[in-house]
Amino acid sequence: MRPIITDADTGRELWRSKECAEHCNITTPTWGNYYANGRTPQPVAMLDKRSPLWDAEEVKTWHAARPGSPVQLRR
Repeated sequence: MRPIITDADTGRELWRSKECAEHCNITTPTWGNYYANGRTPQPVAMLDKRSPLWDAEEVKTWHAARPGSPVQLRR
């Protein structure tokens, strides 16, 4: 089983830091550092006081376009 978080209003998949980091092939602390320094997309919601959530499609788009992205280097 692989549960996912989905926004009830839009049906969009939402990711925690862990899923964002896995998609970007970086560690969760590195994603946290990027977020703390304003280098990630803005979270769209909070799961609780300490758990921001990101729109999965927005993270995928950001990752593909960011400088030095492995996705961008493969083009």
